[in-house]
Amino acid sequence: MSIKRRKFLQQSALAGAGLALGLPAHARSRILGANERLRVAVLGTNSRGLQLISSFATVDNCEIAAIADVDTRAITKGQRAAKETGQSQVPKGERDFRRLLEDKDIDIVAIATPDHWHAPMAMLALQAGKHVYVEKPCR
Repeated sequence: MSIKRRKFLQQSALAGAGLALGLPAHARSRILGANERLRVAVLGTNSRGLQLISSFATVDNCEIAAIADVDTRAITKGQRAAKETGQSQVPKGERDFRRLLEDKDIDIVAIATPDHWHAPMAMLALQAGKHVYVEKPCR
């Protein structure tokens, strides 16, 4: 039996859409345990980093656990942004992102630093066993 590429893509898209629509209702009907709560560290909290904090903080099973930036003013700004989204805990602030990579409680690292830091931070985070979210500019 052979299947055409176009038909495979259509069926895959429909299956993915079906799963995406079904998961939120299922997730809301269960009590989330510690293993199902995603803890995010945002690296870089100016501009795009603040937007990522707002986005992650509004997800039901997600918590902004930590914020890293070399500028302490940016850390304070990020902590305030997380608090304003209704998060109960103030995220931990750290100037050296490598300390956050050592934290076993952090599941995801969202990188919103200047472009030249994206690759080194992402590689170190992956080596530390973290999931990584990083946006690369389309140039």
